[in-house]
Amino acid sequence: MKIIVKNSDKLRSMLIEKGFSQREFSRHTGLSENYFNQIVNHKKNPSPEVAKKISHQLGLEFHDVFQITK
Repeated sequence: MKIIVKNSDKLRSMLIEKGFSQREFSRHTGLSENYFNQIVNHKKNPSPEVAKKISHQLGLEFHDVFQITK
């Protein structure tokens, strides 16, 4: 099973609404900018721990940002 971002554009909008650029948010969460960018662009799948960290930092629930696929 894989974890993927539900909607990359919506995630980018959420970052802006929270006052973050992708670079700032990746640093804030302790992720490399490259890795976070790959998650947003569906090139990498985050681990459950990383997905939870991203959701938590945005003040959202896991399923608001991510979906689990087969």
